[in-house]
Amino acid sequence: MISLFAPSEGLRFSELQYLPQLSYSTDLNLDKFTEHMKASEVSEELIPYFNYVPKTKEEAVYRQEIVKDLSDPDIRACVSRFITGIGIAERYYGYSDKVNTSVQKWKWRLDTIVRFYSAIERFCVDLNENKPKSKAFHDIHQYLYDLLKSKEVMEIRGKAEEINAEFDKMKFHMTINKERATLDFQYSDEDYCSSIREAFPHAEETDPDERVFTESPFGDMNISPLEEFILNQFIKQDKILFRNLETFCGVQKEILIPDVLNLIRELRFYLFNLEYFEKMKNHGFPFAFPEIREDRDVCLIDCFDIVLAAKNYELKQEVILNDIVKSDTETAIIVTGPNQGGKTTLARAFGQCCYFAMMGFPVAAASARLPFFDRIFTQFASITGNGVEGRLEHELLGVNEILKEQTENSLIIFNELFTSAPTVDALTMCRSLLRKLLSKNAVCFVVTHTFELSFDSDDYVSLVATVVEDGSYRRTYRIVRKPADGVAYANSIVGKYKLDYDHIRGRLAKR
Repeated sequence: MISLFAPSEGLRFSELQYLPQLSYSTDLNLDKFTEHMKASEVSEELIPYFNYVPKTKEEAVYRQEIVKDLSDPDIRACVSRFITGIGIAERYYGYSDKVNTSVQKWKWRLDTIVRFYSAIERFCVDLNENKPKSKAFHDIHQYLYDLLKSKEVMEIRGKAEEINAEFDKMKFHMTINKERATLDFQYSDEDYCSSIREAFPHAEETDPDERVFTESPFGDMNISPLEEFILNQFIKQDKILFRNLETFCGVQKEILIPDVLNLIRELRFYLFNLEYFEKMKNHGFPFAFPEIREDRDVCLIDCFDIVLAAKNYELKQEVILNDIVKSDTETAIIVTGPNQGGKTTLARAFGQCCYFAMMGFPVAAASARLPFFDRIFTQFASITGNGVEGRLEHELLGVNEILKEQTENSLIIFNELFTSAPTVDALTMCRSLLRKLLSKNAVCFVVTHTFELSFDSDDYVSLVATVVEDGSYRRTYRIVRKPADGVAYANSIVGKYKLDYDHIRGRLAKR
């Protein structure tokens, strides 16, 4: 089995249904990202592929090379033709189960075979002409070429085309007047369409391989009495041909090869998402293929939360871009600053970039360098549980699971943990937790209201959400690298509860 998700054998479509949803899907808004797929009924079935994350850097690079090939307009056109061709074959096969006569059933099955292998052959020719660079497409080309050249397929295809050619020769002439219809098998070779083409010289002819039927091209699949009469006359004309049709199609058990259909679904998943990213890029948002590194260097320039960006674009609201930079020797990124200053959005943006880099897609940034993360863990401030103790217990249980499951290549994102605990206790727990995680070589991104945490090590990166320095402390949503001081956070709390100098003085003056 050839897979676009793993250099070795991948998962079949039926197996994907058993993959659990990613534990970080909700925290990083990935569940909201898939809504663009849910809006398309034909693509909603592909959502389980989002849970199929790579286990190694090689798999991530393998996927990225595929997406880069698909970014080439010529290769994408080849893939789109392939998807369309196989899709038509699938529809024909579906029609064969809806008809009310065995002759119709076998003819639709015959057309399915012809279409299916014609689409594969054309795709092989297209790949040979356009020369994709990825190993995956080279392997696919070889797999499909070997399939077409196999003895079994050559015999099936040869027989199908032979029978189909005989059907193409069948012609008749029908004269219909007010009272009766006359059927004549002495068909004239005169081209009645030539006069129509002359009258409409600019009319475009559609390539039959490009036609897509969302429904049956003939409406009701069951034939009318007149059509049944005509069909019976054809059967009387050439009993051997119709016997050959039934004999041939009746023994074909697996007309549509499952591995090819699995490949089509994977291609559709890649194309659908790539086109979504390109649509966002056309709206002015930056996207870039990340450099996936062996070290722990992180460099995201002008990154953003793709879900929030799509929402803000619809509302015609500004999207603020931020940088996240960490050297190989730096261990943790500590983000502090006032509430509602963009810290959680930045945490989501970072997690999304790391996830889409794993999946092989461009990331929401102008440029990107990222390590390969084989696991992503998130723990956002909990609202689950009854009261303070319930919330804290829920968070501690989640943290304990992370400590059990983390690997040496894990990314861990915390967002305002332990807010239900007193500040001193929260700081103590955060310090202890970070020490344990970093001892196992994890990369940690921590959004916290305890800014003192950023002072614990010279290896920590301090990012601070900024405010307008005019006394209003309006949020800029820009988050910059600088030492934390807690002033903006403290001032925002003071302002929120009207504990600043002017408010206190005013209240005293009223006494």
